[in-house]
Formats: sequence, structure tokens, C-alpha cells
Amino acid sequence: MALALDRPGERPGDRPGDRPGDRQERGRGGGKRPVTAAAVPPYANRTVILLCVLAFVLRLPPESFAFVPAYFFGTVELAGPLPTAALWRGLFGHVLIHGDLTHLTSNMAVLWLLGDVVEREAGHLRYLLLFFAGTVAAALTEGLLAADRMAPLIGASGAICALMGAFLWMRPRFGLLSRRLPRRLVQGAVVVFALLNAAMTLVPPPAGSPLAEVGWGAHAGGLAAGLLLGALLLCLAGPLRPDRGGR
Repeated sequence: MALALDRPGERPGDRPGDRPGDRQERGRGGGKRPVTAAAVPPYANRTVILLCVLAFVLRLPPESFAFVPAYFFGTVELAGPLPTAALWRGLFGHVLIHGDLTHLTSNMAVLWLLGDVVEREAGHLRYLLLFFAGTVAAALTEGLLAADRMAPLIGASGAICALMGAFLWMRPRFGLLSRRLPRRLVQGAVVVFALLNAAMTLVPPPAGSPLAEVGWGAHAGGLAAGLLLGALLLCLAGPLRPDRGGR
């Protein structure tokens, strides 16, 4: 009777079929072959994209959905937070509003690329947790750092930045970004973007510059939330990335 011995240096879980997310099924000749778990369909991410596009097409009024920092943090003349529905609607609803077609298209392209990956790897619930945590963190950080607290915040870029931060912890199993070179290129672009945001947050551009209209503080808050929450989910709620035995 033959005994199944591990190869020298091989640990349980290193062989195909022993990794989390793998299952085995009978192949020809009675043997077993590993079958990788199927990807989670990115329903939540596609729904967010659809809602943003519909909000743009239907021309939802920005004044009803924008986040105004002064309403939350207050000013010399105004106490905050104001106990109104508009404040809380703006805290979450600002992600739906985009200023023009370029703003919408650029945000949705990045959301489609990274949001699908994050949801496929993390699942629907953790994707939504990351997205909405980034939404709130972006609004509050922008509000704390903004020179003009009456300036409204709109756009999904802060929440998207949270997905960027979480993506840095991942090694996707599915799609183009499961390959090493595309994944490294995207991760490198995220790191460069994070460094640019740090520079613009620490040394704000002049008031008359077009760069001053960008919510750098919102981006920084979203990235920080994604990095921290992504690490927390990775450690406490199961892996956001597969075993290192892959590509």
C-alpha cells in the first residue's frame, strides 16, 4: 500500500486543492483535480455606476446632494452639525453628483476597473463597507482641510480612492489584473496618485489654479480609509487576496 508523502519543504495547503477557495472534483480515471472558486459577480459596483450615470442624465440638483462642510463642522456664524436631512443626504449622496461629462466618465472608468476587482475578491458586503467608509472619510477629511467650508463637495472620487487603497492589499485571482505586470502597473499608478495627493494636501495649490478645484483632501481621506479598512478586513475577516502560490 502506497503512502502519500509530502515533498521535502512542502507544507499542508501548498498543493493544489488545499488552498482556501479551492475544491476538488472527480476527473477521468477517478483522480481529483482542483477547481478554483468562481468569482463573485460585481453587482454592487455596477449598480453604483448605474446610479451615478442616472443621476447625471436626470440632472439631479447638486445643491440637494452635495456635501457642504460648514453644515457639519460649523463656522463662526453657523453652528454645526445641523440636524437636517440635507446634511446627512449630502454626506452619502455627494458620490452621485458629477460636474460634467469628463468628471463622470473619468470617475466611472476607474470605478469600473477597480470596483469590479475589489468586489470580486472581497464580496458584496465588504465592497460596500469599503465604498461607504471611503465616502464618509472623504467628505469629513475634505471638510476638515478645506479653506472654504461653504464650498460643496461632489463626485465619487473619494469613495473610489478607498477602493484604490484596498486594492493595494490584493492579489486578484480573476481578470486582467490577476496577471503580475498589469497588477503592478495599476498598483504603481495608485502609489503615484497617493503621493501626488499627499503633496497637494500638504501644500495646497493657489486659489486661482484649476488644481484648487480638486478635492485633494477627499482623495487623501478615501485612500487612508481604504488602506486601513482593507488591512483590517484582510486580518480579521478572511483574505482579500489568494495564496501566494498563484501568479
